[in-house]
This record gives sequence, C-alpha cells and structure tokens, in this order.
Amino acid sequence: MPVDVKLKTSPPPTVDENDRKTKAKSLHILSFSKPHGLTFHVAWFSFMIAFTGWYALAPLKPYIKSDLKLTSEIATSDIFSVSATVIFRVTAGLLCDVIGPRRVMAAFLLAGAIPTALAALIHNADGLYASRFFIGVLGATFVPCQFYTTQMYEKNVVGSANAFAGGWGNLGGGLTYILMPLVFNAINSSVNNTNLAWRLSMIIPAGLCIIAGLMNIFLADDCPAGDWLKQKKSLENDEIKEVHEASEKKKSDAYVETFEQVESTKKGKFTELSRAFFNPYVLVMMMQYACTFGVELAIDNVIGHFFIDQFGLDITIGNFIGAVFGLMNLFSRATGGIVSDYANQKLGIRGRLWSQFCVLLLEGIFLIIFRFSLTNLTSAIVVMIFFSFFTQAGCGTSYGIAPYIDPPIYGTIAGLIGTGGTLGGLIFNSVFAHYSSSIPEGFLVTGIVVVVLSLTTFLLKVSGERIISIKRSN
Repeated sequence: MPVDVKLKTSPPPTVDENDRKTKAKSLHILSFSKPHGLTFHVAWFSFMIAFTGWYALAPLKPYIKSDLKLTSEIATSDIFSVSATVIFRVTAGLLCDVIGPRRVMAAFLLAGAIPTALAALIHNADGLYASRFFIGVLGATFVPCQFYTTQMYEKNVVGSANAFAGGWGNLGGGLTYILMPLVFNAINSSVNNTNLAWRLSMIIPAGLCIIAGLMNIFLADDCPAGDWLKQKKSLENDEIKEVHEASEKKKSDAYVETFEQVESTKKGKFTELSRAFFNPYVLVMMMQYACTFGVELAIDNVIGHFFIDQFGLDITIGNFIGAVFGLMNLFSRATGGIVSDYANQKLGIRGRLWSQFCVLLLEGIFLIIFRFSLTNLTSAIVVMIFFSFFTQAGCGTSYGIAPYIDPPIYGTIAGLIGTGGTLGGLIFNSVFAHYSSSIPEGFLVTGIVVVVLSLTTFLLKVSGERIISIKRSN
C-alpha cells in the first residue's frame, strides 16, 4: 500500500464515525480533526516544547559560566542532561503500554517543568548537574510522541507520521536557541542584571511545559477509540462477561487457557527482547543511530556556545546561528525517510541500505570538513548546514531499514535502536566534554567515528539482502 501524505485541513469526506475509531490510512498534516489530526499535532508540539525545556540552559551557557564561575563543568553538565533520558525513556515505554501515551506525555511535561523552573536557584556545579539530570525527563517525551502516532496511523503511513512528528518535535532544539536569547534580552533590559536575567528566563520554558502538559490532558486521545484505560477496562469487562456466560466446566477451561496465554505472552516478550538484543544487525543499527540522533543531541548542546567562542560573536547572534542546526529538522529527517522509500522502489531493500550508507558517510565527511572550515564564519555556517542535513536525514533512513530487520518484533527492535540513539548522545557529549578546550577537535573525532561506522552498513543483511550482492559460482 503506498504512502498517503496530504496537505489538507480536514479528513477525507468518506470518513464516518466508525472510521474515526480506527487507525487512519492517510496523513493529513494540516488537519486538526479529532482524533487523528489533533492528536498528531499535540504529539509533535508537546515533544517540541519538551525539547525547548530540555535544552533551555544550553543557549544561556555564557551567562551561567560567568555567574557560577565554571570552566569544564559546563561541558560535563551536558552529559548529565542526556544520561537521565536513557533511564526515563525505558520507563516511558513501559508506562505507555500500561496507561497510554496521553497520561505519560502529560506527566513527563509537568514533572519536567519543576526542575526547569528550579534551575533558577542553582549556585554551583553540583546544582547544575542535578538540575540538568532531572530536566532530562523531558527528553523521554519522544517515546509517547511516537506512541501517539503509532496508535493513530496504519502501517502504510505510520512511518511518515513518525518522521514528521519526530522531526518537527526536534525543531525544539533550534527553537530554544532563538527563544531563550530573546527572553533573556527582554528580561535583562528590565532588571539590568545578567545573573538575575538568566535565572528568571527559566520560568518561560517551565510555563510552556505546563501548558503543553495540560493540552495533552484536555485535547489529545490515546488512540482512535479514545481513552486507553477505558478501552482496557471495556475489553476486560467483555472477557469477564464471556466467562460468566460459560458453563462451570467451560469456566475452568477458560481460566486455564487464560493463564496459559498470560504465561505464553510473558515468555514471548522475553523471547522477543532477547531475540532482538542478540541480533547482530540490530546492534549495527543501534550504533548507526547513535551516529545520527546521538550526534544531534550532542551538537545541540554545544553549537551555539561554540560559534560564540570560536568567532567572538555576540551571544544572541551566535545562538541564532546555532539555531539553524536544529531548525533543519523542519524537512531533513522526513527527507531521509522519503529518500529511503524512493530508493526502495528502485532497488528494493538494497536501495535503503545504499541510502543509509551514503547519508552516514556524507554526514561524517562534512563533520570532518567542518573542523577545517573555521577560517571564516561563512564557510563554517555553510558546512554546518550540510552536516546538519545529513545528520538528521540519517534518522529517517535508519527507520526506513528498521521495520525489515525482523518484522514480527519490529516494536522491540525500534525501541532498542532508539535507545542506541540516546546512548550515542551520552557518548558524543562525553567526546565534546573531553575536548571542551578545543571543540573543533571534538567535531573531527565525531566525524571520523561516523565515517568508520558508516562502513558497518556492509555488514547488514536485511530481508535476505546485503548492500552488495555476492553470487557464488559452483
């Protein structure tokens, strides 16, 4: 079934009330109709706002560094901001299965608003570490964001829905570099105290997180049929009714059968996890996603501050330039998915593998070139735009391959690959922290790692196909 993505403000006229309670077969990205359209927009908007709170301190680093008299501690705090997300994302996935994405998204946004606001009270490096760690709960909102779209859209369009929701949500990384300097400048013009201004600025992203959390509670739906818990309760009641209508013998048989099914499900889940975890191709994809989404998370933390220090720019101007990196998500991630789909039409799975290899290779090459393009601001910005595009497009090409590795356990595999991206953020943040006194070297090392790991595409075997077909002669 072909992908059906349309620029329309309303659902198709053929959609009736019963269809509204099932997954949508097309994505109308300008529609705000319930349940599909409105929930889609609440999902990506919530993730974008969460990203804004998650990275709110990054554009304010020069002021924080001066106020708290910090040096390398600033770079170390970037590691804390991502490390917590690894833990919270695992928790988010489990909670979504139990209570649905709406409550999880709202809870994480409201919980994340608290440490975001309390960041205004930090007075030393330890306080900064603790603050950024707990703010990291906002990074886990990616999970309910994708859970929303997975519940709302059919297989033929869910990939595009996930790519658009994830990509537009990641716009928050760029939005933060525009929003926070503007908020800071507005407050500082009134209080004329930079130390106080950056602290008061944190109230804005905290407030936005609260608003987004409430939007989930009052506007979104867990799934096309409505409330997740009510649907679970309804199914449970139907099962109980069937049992009561059965004879005593049939009741006994039903209970035994139900118990066996539960035990089988538990064993099945464990088997799925172990099967995915020990699949070498899943490991390769985890490493490659670390080189895309993981690199993106790390660069989001350093890019604005880097331009300010490297070229002696005004803090606001430097942050605006850094915003370009995140704002590329408007189209780059989705483009990666579209390229992968097109290559698949022409070359099959091999086309997806070639897309992945080329995007990763070009990402690494432009990261390396960036290290040597710093002689003037213009060349640095141009090269940044290129490595930004390929970094984010790699997220799209990665998830163009993931569904074909082992289709029956795609959900488990997708979760592991996503975890690889977050772990990559932790690793590459550590790289930049190590080179905090020479950030250009951090870009060079990152680029080399990406180029090397792009070659692991030749190790992948997906749906029985490799990137290069080798025919053995007898």
